[in-house]
Amino acid sequence: MNPKVESLKQIYLFRTLNQDELLHIAEKVTEVHLPPRNVLYDIGEEAQSMFIVKYGTLQISTATNQGDDVNLVTLGQGDHFGELPFFDGEKRSAKVEAKENSELYELRYQDLLEMFQKNQTMETKFYKEVTHYYIKRLRKLTHDLTYARELRKRFA
Repeated sequence: MNPKVESLKQIYLFRTLNQDELLHIAEKVTEVHLPPRNVLYDIGEEAQSMFIVKYGTLQISTATNQGDDVNLVTLGQGDHFGELPFFDGEKRSAKVEAKENSELYELRYQDLLEMFQKNQTMETKFYKEVTHYYIKRLRKLTHDLTYARELRKRFA
């Protein structure tokens, strides 16, 4: 068995892909080692790739207007990040830093686009999974905002 294929199978974005499609992605991903406290990318940088955490822990953060860091989320094995610019063409909106030794799979946007041009079924599967993911995130955000507003009312 191909270890990259096995890792990719565990990622929800790729869970509906067949073995050949997974193998094609596995051929395109490259491994990136990130030592502790190293920054993979920072806010405002150009984006060319998305990443999947093979192992390790990474912190995604942003900054306030006053320059204070705001931790958004901690990611671990099986999580992915850096895909937003693939969809909107914008620069990086957060900083990603390794909290411990981490191994990542890097998938370049250009490689993803080329795969989709050759296989529209694969493209449809990918976008469907991404849509489900963002719907879940939107529902959670809506819930969190509602809760925050309730707290604000109680303590105002």
